[in-house]
Amino acid sequence: MISKEISIINPMGLHSRPCAVLAKMAKKYDCRIVLSHQEKCADGRSMLALMKLGIVCGSTVTLQCEGPQEQEASAALSEFLSTLVENDELH
Repeated sequence: MISKEISIINPMGLHSRPCAVLAKMAKKYDCRIVLSHQEKCADGRSMLALMKLGIVCGSTVTLQCEGPQEQEASAALSEFLSTLVENDELH
């Protein structure tokens, strides 16, 4: 099992859009993926479960991956979470 702590830098935290992208990414990997925050855990494949964690900017989350593709999943998902920054300005 691989476990990584990741700081969320996105000013908007993890709301519906990034949760949907994360869940879609997680479904590509053959392993168990769990995201936890403040004693709450969520299946990485469930957008709604991820949203219920209430992750805001500045939060530290723990990403756990376990299974045949844990290395690939951990690398891709931690990269996504640690670099996600959305621009909320209207264009």
